[in-house]
Amino acid sequence: MKNQKFLKIAGVLLLSAVLLFSASAVTANTTTLTTSFKATGQSQGSQSTSRDVIWDNGYYTTNLLASQQDLVYPFNAQTANDFQLSSAQTVTEVIFWGGFWNGAPPWPDPLDYNIIFYADDGSGNQPPGAGSQDPTPNALLVDTHTGVSGVDNGDGTFTYDLVLNTPFAASANTKYWVVFQAIMTFPPQWGWAASDTVLLHSAMTGFPLAGAPYWTDLGYGDTAFQLLGGGGADTTPPETTCVITGTNPVTITLTATDADSGVNFTKYKIDDGAYATYTAPVIVTEAGDHVVYFYSVDKAGNIETEKNKAFTVEAPSITITIKGGLGVSATIKNTGTTDLTNINWTINLDGKLIFVGKARSGTIAALAPGESKTVKDFVIGFGKTGIIASAGDAEASASGTVLLFFVIGVA
Repeated sequence: MKNQKFLKIAGVLLLSAVLLFSASAVTANTTTLTTSFKATGQSQGSQSTSRDVIWDNGYYTTNLLASQQDLVYPFNAQTANDFQLSSAQTVTEVIFWGGFWNGAPPWPDPLDYNIIFYADDGSGNQPPGAGSQDPTPNALLVDTHTGVSGVDNGDGTFTYDLVLNTPFAASANTKYWVVFQAIMTFPPQWGWAASDTVLLHSAMTGFPLAGAPYWTDLGYGDTAFQLLGGGGADTTPPETTCVITGTNPVTITLTATDADSGVNFTKYKIDDGAYATYTAPVIVTEAGDHVVYFYSVDKAGNIETEKNKAFTVEAPSITITIKGGLGVSATIKNTGTTDLTNINWTINLDGKLIFVGKARSGTIAALAPGESKTVKDFVIGFGKTGIIASAGDAEASASGTVLLFFVIGVA
């Protein structure tokens, strides 16, 4: 069955088939709901012990019910379907089906999607907010996902599998309504795929611009979706482990796990510094004793008790030997057991009659254990002078006498 309505916007633009699209050329009810799909850039449904399928709303068909927040044209269409669980559960992941019409699908270009949870309005027949006004302010949760492409099923529909940014805690024996809504610009339009059965109440659509107020029963039954979660509300914080390797530099690797809602983020700080979000192993090169503090937060908002671990960054093992002769030279040697890189060095003379070579600096790119490198400073001057040479955190001093190009009596 194909049912299309046409609207004229600003007297020029036609918005067609706005409420429902039925692809009669495709056989409906041929694909079983499953968590084996993987949406681009999103987590895959697992059906693990912590993410069981706690609500299954039936097989998807190729009938599409409009559910789209348009970024340009003045319409906000939502299709909502109800669910009710016999025990308290936390929804951590959702799987739903949908497709496009009134234009070529933008797939695989990613779109943004709203996942909206509503309470029932008390009648058992619809979410709150009936009429022509946007009902979203009445929502219990609006969970927005960016950069979602879905998986092409090859029949004009796409599968979307999203882990909620904020898990939804559902009470036992309480009716809720859920909306899956594309955030995009017409054309094309996006619709939520209808299901082949009605478990509680038919899906309710709101599209005031097309003459369907919130909430209207179009008579096409339910929509296809699964809710994953389980185990009731997540009250257990994540666990973070810390592994420290190396002596200089020292590498800090943090790993957080959470068996229920999943890890949201990990924070860390070094000594008295400010907390930062952990995204990759942290490198510390400042010599001395330090403490790293860290904790993680899961998607249910549980905060791990702050942990800490002490570590020491060894000072670079460098010796410096100063010699005179034609100018001043400093032999820099790595007496440690690890490779040293990017070693900054300087040679400074403080004599009053030093005309050339009073200061010189440079960088040694690398110095292996036991390896040494000699750096030189060309000098012109007369009289006694102090000499200070540094490399990394090491420093050596000496004195001598400058006779034109030569430095003698260095000790």
